[in-house]
Amino acid sequence: MIKTIVKEHPLKDITLDFDDEITPPPFEQEALQSYYEAHDKTWEVKEHVSKIKAELKAADDTIEDLSFRRLGIEQELEILEDWLGVTELEDKELFDGEITIDIGTFFTVCDKHNVDIQNLYEKIVDLTEIYNRDIENIYEDDAVINPEYFSALDEVYPRYEEVSVHTVSLDDDHQAFLEEYGKVEELFFHYTELAKEIFDKYKNLVETTQIVYRRVEVIDQLIRDKLKKEGK
Repeated sequence: MIKTIVKEHPLKDITLDFDDEITPPPFEQEALQSYYEAHDKTWEVKEHVSKIKAELKAADDTIEDLSFRRLGIEQELEILEDWLGVTELEDKELFDGEITIDIGTFFTVCDKHNVDIQNLYEKIVDLTEIYNRDIENIYEDDAVINPEYFSALDEVYPRYEEVSVHTVSLDDDHQAFLEEYGKVEELFFHYTELAKEIFDKYKNLVETTQIVYRRVEVIDQLIRDKLKKEGK
């Protein structure tokens, strides 16, 4: 008698028909165990990638925030540099009336920006290590799980008369698995491309920010010198 057995799995349910009058031979048991494990491994990759993509998105949001805040620092820097004679403010005639900048607040904002970019650095280092490890773990032909899983059922199909599993149901379920696996593989390589993009954005953030920080250091020293001359 043919019985349908549904094995619930987070990747996809595994639905197979079995002839309960046939005792499954060892090679069938081993093949189906590998087939179930293929579901487990694929689900692990999906869960891992989903988690890392969320962390990358959070890092990307932080990069955008720090870039925006850097622009605010640069705007005030230009005014301070004009005031201290470092450079001349462009379009000065567009400013109507006095321009007031709280020096203490300005440096507090700069310090907070630096703390946040250092915290981001630690996160980027962690994400880079995970990315490198994931890339190293890719199998031949860009498979994200061991390619041996794809040949696990090869012996079952030609020996359909010996096995308890109904090979038509096995083939249907197998095709459904390969479809889900393909989605996970696509998700994985989308993650690696996203990671490279965000790492490049972080590198650009650091390079541009270091230039701004050096300008802040110059302003800090000039203000100290000015206050010293004025006896304050």
